[in-house]
Amino acid sequence: MNFSTQKELEKPHTYRTLDDSSPRFTDFQSSHYRTELSSQSARDTGYASGAVAGAEAWPSGGRRAIWPRFSVGFQPRSRFVYRAYNFAIAMTLFLMVLPLFLVITALLALTQGAPIFYRGPRIGENGELFDVFKFRSLDSNKAAMITKDKVLPKGSGIETPMGLFLRETRLDEIPQLLNVIKGDMNMCGPRPVRPEIAAQYAATIPDYERRFRVKPGMIGPAQAFMSHGTSKAIRSRLNNKLCRTEVSYLGEISLVFIVGACVVARTVSRIGATVFGRRSERIEAARARVYDMRFVSDDGQSRAVFWVDEDQLILDQGNALNVPLLGRLTMLLPDGQTRNAAVELSTVQATAPNGRVQVSYKPKSEYAEHILSRYLFQAVVVPHRSEFLSAKLRRALTRSTAA
Repeated sequence: MNFSTQKELEKPHTYRTLDDSSPRFTDFQSSHYRTELSSQSARDTGYASGAVAGAEAWPSGGRRAIWPRFSVGFQPRSRFVYRAYNFAIAMTLFLMVLPLFLVITALLALTQGAPIFYRGPRIGENGELFDVFKFRSLDSNKAAMITKDKVLPKGSGIETPMGLFLRETRLDEIPQLLNVIKGDMNMCGPRPVRPEIAAQYAATIPDYERRFRVKPGMIGPAQAFMSHGTSKAIRSRLNNKLCRTEVSYLGEISLVFIVGACVVARTVSRIGATVFGRRSERIEAARARVYDMRFVSDDGQSRAVFWVDEDQLILDQGNALNVPLLGRLTMLLPDGQTRNAAVELSTVQATAPNGRVQVSYKPKSEYAEHILSRYLFQAVVVPHRSEFLSAKLRRALTRSTAA
């Protein structure tokens, strides 16, 4: 998806800017949130002029974008046509997945009992509240306590017997097709948020409320192409850009197809890992070699990375390592592109006679964290296009032809 640069956005007639004085927004008051949304200036929040830490590495003019090349936007030219389109797409998809919908409902009834569905308040267009539908995947009482004023932390362990599977594969979101049919949501848009969470982000992220000038979406590009842990400020930048961009029906249909295909692939992979054993763990252990990863310190020294996980790595020939040490992790994607993430090596955990050193590390910026989660750990719904099955088959064919 080509989320183009600011220069591209400034081209005439590429999008229509919302008129804040329009009567449609005269009732857009903080009282609609049930929670006071006090805004704070960009200067006070540290994100002056929309800048985000590490933004110097964001795709700029002349560089290839990091998403597949089609465009989406959240501003329709005709609200009537867009509503009809969303109703038709949602109804068609709901009829297609109805057998799966019924199977999941039956399995949830057997494994966890009532209630099968979760209903919770979310902020819609112009700040109006609506109830979002999901398959219930969490222990309701524990979730109410833990997520009262924050998002669910990673590794909370409060999922129902099928909850973790549903959440990892995104199948818990299927009932939101009913929200689209009702008209509360569109197929594509910023993901709906709870009033309490919106209050926190609106107080620290400039122009966060812009997302409430359009309907939320069942599929959010920020959530599809970024991990759950990606900075909300980075996500907000993307959402704000798309809230000012006109809808592309071809782009939306392409996005729906790609997300659907990725959800199916992830579901099959999770089932296969459960049935045939967790071979994926061995594959993940080899990710450093797959991506030809290296740690390049700020003094210019380059060391090969033998193994890596989310907070530790093993360096070849790292016995002379002096920590803490700043540098960057470089990785070579299967299509030949490179990605860099600024990191800091902190604590040496172990050393080996062959010169390898196990050391703790952490990303130095929100953008670096995004790079690692998207490209290295692929903790996203839609991976980089070089990881698509079609791309893998094309590379395999090329290798066999060359041989």
